[in-house]
Amino acid sequence: MDPKISIIIPAHNEENYIKKTLHSIKQQTYQNYEAIVVSNGCTDSTEEIVNKRTNDKLKHFSVTEANVSKARNFGAKFAYGEILLFLDADTTLEEDSLQKIKDNFTEKHVVATTKVQPEEKKFKFKFAMGFKNLYHSTNLYHGCSGALICRKDDFNAVKGYPEIIVKEHRKLIINLKRHTNKNFKCLDTNVTTSMRRFKQWGLTKATTFWIKEWAKNYFSDLKDSDYEKIR
Repeated sequence: MDPKISIIIPAHNEENYIKKTLHSIKQQTYQNYEAIVVSNGCTDSTEEIVNKRTNDKLKHFSVTEANVSKARNFGAKFAYGEILLFLDADTTLEEDSLQKIKDNFTEKHVVATTKVQPEEKKFKFKFAMGFKNLYHSTNLYHGCSGALICRKDDFNAVKGYPEIIVKEHRKLIINLKRHTNKNFKCLDTNVTTSMRRFKQWGLTKATTFWIKEWAKNYFSDLKDSDYEKIR
């Protein structure tokens, strides 16, 4: 029987995070899934870590170019699930996340994300992630928490992710909504994600960057921009 959900994880030098991410998938209460890791341009031990864990539910592919969107599109080609869950490699699921995705991602919705909480519980991180949850759940903005959900048929119909490294989720969401005229939903389950971007840049720089990128979505075309590779 084909899996209901295919989890696709792009991984660029993720040796410090990928174990936790894969463990959170293994612990799911809903087990009708497959996971596909696409390591892209790795120079650390990511590939070795993933290869040790491959089995009937976990596949690993390696590509040489470090491009997160190309890696996701590559993984989707090998996915058998009706539902695609694109999960960042530094992001873990709650134990019942897949069950909630299966139950609550309905035909009314073409694309969805989840709520998000920070790996570290400092107030500044909780505030930043709380703000993200607010604008996703109130439909003020349609973006990604570190997990993005859609159906494979719809994903293929819009030709997948645009091959850019920033705002790629936003562009895909817009294309999916235009294709179907259906809604975006923020599902009531949490992912937990690292705060490495905020640590590297500082909260002010990271917040300012994303506010500028958010504004560009409304006042200019979606174009690529300077962005340090993480995924």
